[in-house]
Amino acid sequence: MHEIILKYIGELVLYGGGSVAIAYGVFTLLGKRWIEKKFSESLENHKHLLKQELEQTKYKINTLFNRVTKIHEKEFEVLPSAWSMLMEAISKLTRFTSALKEYPNLDTMNEAQLNEFLKQSFLYDYQKDELKNSDKKVTYYQDKLFYYELYQAGKAIFDFHTYIQKNKLFLSNDIKNKFKEIDDIMWSAHTSMEIGKEENQSLMRMEAWKKTKNEIEPIKNEIEDLVQQRLKLNEA
Repeated sequence: MHEIILKYIGELVLYGGGSVAIAYGVFTLLGKRWIEKKFSESLENHKHLLKQELEQTKYKINTLFNRVTKIHEKEFEVLPSAWSMLMEAISKLTRFTSALKEYPNLDTMNEAQLNEFLKQSFLYDYQKDELKNSDKKVTYYQDKLFYYELYQAGKAIFDFHTYIQKNKLFLSNDIKNKFKEIDDIMWSAHTSMEIGKEENQSLMRMEAWKKTKNEIEPIKNEIEDLVQQRLKLNEA
């Protein structure tokens, strides 16, 4: 391009000095057009690159957003289930550790009354037979009820503990920490009841009842508030 313009100017110079001015004007005009063309090409190329970068940025943002959305959706699924399992564990542990229990006076029941009661009880058939043949039916029933409730409460706590461990990735740190705190207290109370029974330590069983009554309820209320806040946040 430059060579063509210069050659053209050189030919004009041979025809006189005035022609130089004309050549200069032509050079200026063609140079301006060439610059504009190059600028336009550069601008289009820059726009294309910006468009590519924008598309890549949008893709990254959408990918990240989808991941966050899936985590929130999973959290929305986990929290109600975890809360339900916690309530189940607390309910069974409270019943198990309660110091105020009433037992039916099985020793004074006639055969028909006893059979009707045993029909609806948790006892296995062989245990029902053992109870019928026992001279201390209430004592026998209390002992078997203790281990039945020990298992039921332990299973409920274990189910809650396992569920939280499997899904803690989807829980916020504040809720996760509170779940762990209440989980530790429930296990402690459950263990105290078991050891207190085996070692015949009524004091340990009383401490388990106090722990369940006084320590679990406040943390449960804190968890309830946190769960409600998180669920509302996810709905927003």
